[in-house]
Amino acid sequence: MPFKVEVGPPQISIHHGQTVLVSELDGQIDWPSEKGLFFLDTRVISSWRVYANGEPWQLLNGGAITPYAARIQLTNCAIPTENGTITARTLGLTVGRCIQDGMHEDLEVTNNSMQPVRFQLEIAMRSDFADIFEVKSNRIVRRGHITSEWSSERRRLVTTYRNRDFKRAVIVDASGSSGESAYANGRLSFEIA
Repeated sequence: MPFKVEVGPPQISIHHGQTVLVSELDGQIDWPSEKGLFFLDTRVISSWRVYANGEPWQLLNGGAITPYAARIQLTNCAIPTENGTITARTLGLTVGRCIQDGMHEDLEVTNNSMQPVRFQLEIAMRSDFADIFEVKSNRIVRRGHITSEWSSERRRLVTTYRNRDFKRAVIVDASGSSGESAYANGRLSFEIA
């Protein structure tokens, strides 16, 4: 008896306990989509994109390496900077993600050229705190109130959602990063030199 084999969309899915992360193959979470970081049936991150001076990175290879971890290798397109253009495919960005007691992400930039470079590594993020059933039906109703607060001293961004007695928060802690960091215009940025 023949049976039908169906292959789902290309994506990276990792999980641990009540936490699930579904992203594009390049590790990005595009919005709008059904992808995101989910905790207890609530999507706490609905968009996550990494840029270099506003330019997107290009996928080399990536995927889940365990049920709860993924590694993605990216390279740069041409990046205009105040010191000249960084040639395409001279930088590497390795994204290491682990889902255990939240999401931990390491971003490692490698300069494969013989010239020093300087640019802003940016993370654009968005949280909608949508219920998983709303996400699946693509009918998200905005409720409650979302606020974001950046502490430059602690290098921490806290986005909080409140709807009556329901509360969720996402904390992005950049304290392990080197160099200057800031949050403005919905982007967390780091000076890379």
